[in-house]
Amino acid sequence: MKVYLNNKFINGNDASINIKDRGLLLGDSIFDTLLYNNQKIILFDYHYERFKKSISNSYFDFKLSKKNLKEIILKLIRINNLQNHRVSIRCTLTRGNAKKRGLDFELSHQVNFFITTGKLSKEANLKPVKISASNIKRYSNSMLVKNKTTNYFENIQAKYISQKKGFDDALILNEKNNLCCCSSSNIFYVISNKLFTPSIKEGALDGTVRRYLIEKKKVAVKSISLNNLEDISEIFLTNSIGLRSVSKVNNVSFKSGPITEKTIKFLKKIGI
Repeated sequence: MKVYLNNKFINGNDASINIKDRGLLLGDSIFDTLLYNNQKIILFDYHYERFKKSISNSYFDFKLSKKNLKEIILKLIRINNLQNHRVSIRCTLTRGNAKKRGLDFELSHQVNFFITTGKLSKEANLKPVKISASNIKRYSNSMLVKNKTTNYFENIQAKYISQKKGFDDALILNEKNNLCCCSSSNIFYVISNKLFTPSIKEGALDGTVRRYLIEKKKVAVKSISLNNLEDISEIFLTNSIGLRSVSKVNNVSFKSGPITEKTIKFLKKIGI
């Protein structure tokens, strides 16, 4: 499989970065995951805007136009003969090689930018998942949730601990015990036949599918505490790759209902 690394298309097995790379040493890097389906990149403009925002907020000296990024991704898809498949695309940007030890960096650092692809199954919406509330809290004002960084240590640990308990994923709460999201997805819930999702002010990542549903007025923003689970009739998760319904939160069971099914059909129209 070919990858794109610093202006070159090369074999994945030949791709490497220096052990001094700050993304590896310090998590000083950002990324974005996109979906290619039906011979197009889904919600590409949303992803580009978010990636560009993370670049700016993280003080990376890196510029790549929307047109050029799309051309690179589509060329990589063609090179790997994936035009007729569902494909995950990951764009990663690191600060590059550390010039000295410590946290300080110079804006002139030579960054590392690479894109990888992975073939997905044709089925976008997978089986329901069971989630449990994690004791690892998310600080709602953290920079880590305002940008799509590679600092996923807390998410990884929260998910692993939940899996050890027999669940599939972790429900992340903030310092006020309000719902944020799951380890790698936004969360949505139905109350009185209306669909809601937590505010980004609660610590939820500004997911592209989440943003699309809000802009299309399919979901409203509303905060909710873990103590109000009994008010919810349906729950589902989304990320750029697809939608998954939730069958259990802690010891409370849920079923995929009409609003979940309606959302699945709505997203399927754009290729998700």
